[in-house]
Amino acid sequence: MFYSVVRFFGRPLVYLLFWPALKNKQVVPKQGPAILAGNHLGTGEAILLPALVPRQLTFPAKQELFRTDTILHRMGAWFLRMFHQVPMDRAGGEASADALGSIYQVLEDGGVVAIHPEGHRSPDGRLYKGHTGVARLALRSGAPVIPFGCFRTRFVRKWLPFPWLYRPEVRLGEPFTFPDEMREDFLNAADRDETAEILREATDEVMRRIQAITGQEMVNEYSYRPTAASPAKDRENTA
Repeated sequence: MFYSVVRFFGRPLVYLLFWPALKNKQVVPKQGPAILAGNHLGTGEAILLPALVPRQLTFPAKQELFRTDTILHRMGAWFLRMFHQVPMDRAGGEASADALGSIYQVLEDGGVVAIHPEGHRSPDGRLYKGHTGVARLALRSGAPVIPFGCFRTRFVRKWLPFPWLYRPEVRLGEPFTFPDEMREDFLNAADRDETAEILREATDEVMRRIQAITGQEMVNEYSYRPTAASPAKDRENTA
């Protein structure tokens, strides 16, 4: 209810302020589960996706945002949960796999999950190696994956004296599912190495489909947060 009310009033405001565009929105099923998987350029995506996509979305969010050690942190965590965001351990491996439990339930209930496989925002506009959570979700649930590309979703300074979004855009690709044979191999994998191999193959396929939409240069390493010792160029994808 909270999500619907905020979206009802917030969607016109987002269009008024940023003039965003959503391309190919008809590929989002009107009912039933789906996984939206896309690149991660900027914080603007957290505003745009709920406003533009015509289904209620659930987002995995970094678990640090759900701290409860202060009143402000508790209020922030409550607000995120009201927007159907769930805590996610982004360390990878078993910790991240265990954190997907509530996301599986969303898909089993016929909901839509939106996820950025890169985890962190791209530090330089390139498309980084995807974490395997998206593949776990798709292979276990059988839900279709809808790749998407974000453009101009990073707040930047231009002629205004403060950061802003300038005509951001989200492009949705065609939904796809993984072959039944791959799902069977994943569900019946004999050991961790076999599981990891299947997950990497599936994740790389998702990233290739995202790259086909965005045209970004692909990087075979995980994204990171640039520090003062390792500054990254801001090469916003403006295609």
